[in-house]
Amino acid sequence: MAPSTSGSAAHGADGTDTTPHGTADGAAPGARPRIFLHVGAAKSGTTFLQHVLWHNRDRLRERGVLYPGQDIAAHVRAAFDLRRTFFSGASDPRNRGAWRALVEEARDWPGDVIVSQELFAPARPAYIRQAMADLDFADVHVIFTVRDLGRQIPAHWQEDVKNRFTTPFTEFVAALRRQNWRTFESARLFWGLQDPVAVLGRWGADLPPERVHVVTLPRPGAPRDLLWQRFCTATGLVPDDYDLSTTFANPSLGLPETQFLLRLNEALDDRVGWHAYNDDVKLFLAQRVLAARPSPVRIELPAEHVPWATERAVEMAEDLRAAGYHVVGDLYELMPMAASGPVVGKVPAHPPDEPCWAEMADVGVDAISTLLRRVLETEERAGTVPGAGAPVRDQIDLLRRDSADLAETTGRLAHDAAPLVERAVRNAGERYPAARRLHGAYRRFWSGERRSDAEMGTR
Repeated sequence: MAPSTSGSAAHGADGTDTTPHGTADGAAPGARPRIFLHVGAAKSGTTFLQHVLWHNRDRLRERGVLYPGQDIAAHVRAAFDLRRTFFSGASDPRNRGAWRALVEEARDWPGDVIVSQELFAPARPAYIRQAMADLDFADVHVIFTVRDLGRQIPAHWQEDVKNRFTTPFTEFVAALRRQNWRTFESARLFWGLQDPVAVLGRWGADLPPERVHVVTLPRPGAPRDLLWQRFCTATGLVPDDYDLSTTFANPSLGLPETQFLLRLNEALDDRVGWHAYNDDVKLFLAQRVLAARPSPVRIELPAEHVPWATERAVEMAEDLRAAGYHVVGDLYELMPMAASGPVVGKVPAHPPDEPCWAEMADVGVDAISTLLRRVLETEERAGTVPGAGAPVRDQIDLLRRDSADLAETTGRLAHDAAPLVERAVRNAGERYPAARRLHGAYRRFWSGERRSDAEMGTR
């Protein structure tokens, strides 16, 4: 049976739902506020939407809508904190309490709230129940933006490579197709982030279907702002009220760039810590340097996988329709487009695992030159730090002396800051032996009382 959009929604000529689902001025007077949790999917325009929301947060507030957080990464930290996880082998103390901080900011706001982060998608049911309990002061809506598997599979694979994975493309797709896909880490990560039926089955388990919104991504060539218009339909915003001129895209790497980075990951192995890799390889080399290259070869889902991906897309579309969710767009857009064939533009398309040696060599030259310039700039900045020219041994001696002075100063401050009564007791004890004996008896008495209370509490 062919997929269709939800029968409860009205759709315009381009497939966009035109049914009003809210107002631009937040919750109506006396009504419960609404919290829109945009939980994914990764590589479905989420970065674009998040930058629109962040750069328009003042305009949103003027219209009664809060996009919370002290910085643009606040929702990332909140997702990690809620799920009690982080990247393997690494940690970030800034994550602790980030979810609670976002909740409290939302609780203090009188109107609607939008939270957007694709890392919420894989949350376990227990953590989702906790999230819903924490947000029980509002009507929670869940939004999932979804793109066809023909584009999502290649995009997700290169994103994995940007996060130091070394799985070849053919192996990656084979794991996705297996019945026992849960035994493969790459497949667990993909379906945990990308399967709209499974993700919304968890996040929408206790919500009315009309408060679960599926936003389909337009086909290539659609107007650039169409995704934003659809997102606004789901949240009740007025699209033209907001500025899209300062948005930031998260472009995928081309095939040679991804192949180069995959081999770099293999060479680095685990010898580079996560934070160094994140700063120097992912954020700088991959996203600033390699993603900016005009790549002649893009990554496509090979033609032999298109029938399987289409079957899976039909199943997902039928399940979403049967669930009765509010669909913005058209579920037909989840059908993978046929592979472009042997030619992409004027350049022959390569199978993703067939090395593009000449192009990779060109990528390598760019990578080496930009990394060397980065090292030089870092050394030049370090040279401007006062004392940078002193020998290392002298710098260590200075640090030891400064740390000793700091310890002495903080000790004196702590002494001076002690409560007046505590200092009086200590001084009396030092001056009068009887007072010291009385103070010791007092402490023994109270410690004995506490032990007795504890023993009674365990009986």
